[in-house]
Amino acid sequence: MGRSHPLEEGAGEPGFRVFRVRVPSATREALAKLYRDATAGRARSKMLHYYLEEWENALREVLEARVRAGKRTPPRPPPLFLLVRFIMPDGEERGNKNAPCVIDLRKRELRIPSYGIKIPLRPSLIRALIEENGLEPRSEFVLQLTSRGKLRLVAKRTPPLPQLSTPLRVIAIDENSAHGFALAVIDFDDRGCRLALFEKLRPPNHGRRRQLAALLQGFADAPSEEKRAQLYQLLGQELVKALTPERARELARQTRKKERRLNDAFVRRFAARVRGLVREARSRGASVIVLVDPIDSETLRGTELQGTLLRARRALENLCRYEGALFVKLRASGRQCPLCGSEGAEAWRTRRSRVYKCWRCGVMWDRDKGAAFNLVTKYFERMRKEERDGISALAERALA
Repeated sequence: MGRSHPLEEGAGEPGFRVFRVRVPSATREALAKLYRDATAGRARSKMLHYYLEEWENALREVLEARVRAGKRTPPRPPPLFLLVRFIMPDGEERGNKNAPCVIDLRKRELRIPSYGIKIPLRPSLIRALIEENGLEPRSEFVLQLTSRGKLRLVAKRTPPLPQLSTPLRVIAIDENSAHGFALAVIDFDDRGCRLALFEKLRPPNHGRRRQLAALLQGFADAPSEEKRAQLYQLLGQELVKALTPERARELARQTRKKERRLNDAFVRRFAARVRGLVREARSRGASVIVLVDPIDSETLRGTELQGTLLRARRALENLCRYEGALFVKLRASGRQCPLCGSEGAEAWRTRRSRVYKCWRCGVMWDRDKGAAFNLVTKYFERMRKEERDGISALAERALA
């Protein structure tokens, strides 16, 4: 594509995709033993000895980083990364033939023969791995093994940057510190453009859950009948009647942990939604641009969605590198009139919509849709100024 546009993020860098492998509890100890053997230099397979030096270098880096940070507690041991060989459903083998790990998509299992380990793979993971192995360029895979016997399959991919031409899909995403994401998909071709999709993706509401965690922690720190009575309203009399400070502390921990799990699940659903939109466009030969209107860091700091939105944005940037889409961050205002550019004023608001009105030209618009429209317009206005063959012409057609 030539030099990158100055607004493009991470152009040419690899992207990663992580797949969780569910390990039966009976197999986890065998995996933990493999980890201990490999990191002690006494693994049963000669191939496993080749990973020791890499692991020792990773451990050294972790220890040095903790010393620089002034931390004295021992670190968690770094994971061990093992090469993987695939057996495809048609019997074709892909990957290093000497890899110690085999993922057999015919038998639907992961095997580490030197330790007699066989792990069944769930159907959704089988389908995903078949799809990943069909990508061009193909992903590079390694298996991540932790000291506790947990597994993750990590795919790395660096596809070439797409040529900016029609057909073209633009995915515009507006971040909001209170409402999550507004997502608009606009498809361009030689006949013009159309709004293919608009939806709002909201993280789970944790208001009641946070109130409960705070009450439980308060009761654990300083038990009182007043706090017990407040907990009656949320948990019921039977559970609270025999509540002890120790049990309250444990329930508070479980409640906070559930919030983190729900937020993680939302980030995964959001990334999966965008990934599906990118791949659908790429399957029909379209280039893809993902535009994100990020919230100002000062505005986002301290809000309930701060961590969730930042993690989702990082996941989105990584996804674009992996899928070969352009990732661009731009600021655009949903308050700005999409017709004349004047500042609008809020006309009315519901739980799901915020409608603005331009007092200059009289047009009314949904703020989130207006933000997506202004985001796309602003990007193409900047691209129109680029002195590259085809880019300015494409931007001119998109703005027409």
